[in-house]
Amino acid sequence: YEGEYNAAGEREGRGVMRFANGNVYDGEWKAGKREGRGVMRFADGEVYDGEWKAGLPEGRGVYRYADDDVYEGEFKAGTREGRGVYRLANGDVYEGEFKAGKQEGRGVMRYVDGDVYDGEWKAGEREGRGVMRFASGAVYEGEW
Repeated sequence: YEGEYNAAGEREGRGVMRFANGNVYDGEWKAGKREGRGVMRFADGEVYDGEWKAGLPEGRGVYRYADDDVYEGEFKAGTREGRGVYRLANGDVYEGEFKAGKQEGRGVMRYVDGDVYDGEWKAGEREGRGVMRFASGAVYEGEW
C-alpha cells in the first residue's frame, strides 16, 4: 500500500493498494476500507470505476467486464442495484432497473437485430406486461 494513513494507522485518504492476486485499487480510503471514489483494476482485465462504501462498490459507477460487457449505473453492496444501462458485447443494450445484479422491474432492451422489448423483468428474464416491437414491424403486446 502506498498512500495516506490516519492517526490510528489505518489507510485513510488517497492511496494505491496492490493485492497479491494482481488486483490494484487506486482511490479513497476511510478507516482502512475503500470508501469514496476509486478505481479497481482486476487481474482478469475487469475494471470498476466509481463510488465505494465499506470496501464495496456502492453508488454510481461503471463496471467493464472481461467479456467486454459494460454496466453503467447504480450499485449497492457490490452488486448492480437500482437504475442502470447494460451494454452487452454483442451490441444488445438494456436500460432500466436492476435488483440483485439482474434486470428486474421496468426496462427496455434494444437488441442488435432491431427488435425492442419495453416492459417488466424478473431475475434477468422478460416477465410480466410488455411490448415487443420486432424489426420486421410486427408487434406483440401482452404477458411474458
